[in-house]
Amino acid sequence: MERPVFVDNEIYHVFSRGVEKRNIFTSDKDRFRFIHDVFEFNDEAPARNTGYFYNLTNNPLKSDFNRKPRSLLVEVLCFCFMPSHYHLLLR
Repeated sequence: MERPVFVDNEIYHVFSRGVEKRNIFTSDKDRFRFIHDVFEFNDEAPARNTGYFYNLTNNPLKSDFNRKPRSLLVEVLCFCFMPSHYHLLLR
């Protein structure tokens, strides 16, 4: 199968489903982690290892003030997470 050729400023519907229609999200924690990853990995710069949760005893926003401006790979127009699959609308 050939790889698709992506074109700038076009809109793409990206989706994936669990094997045998099994659930890929079993809790809100799973969905929040996926949202975090869609945000964090949508950058030309390497993703930082921030850990899954911020340490709430420190200022949780302090490290983000030193973050360089992001250079997005795609624009996420909308998303939908179902228990067994997800949809992303990307430009």
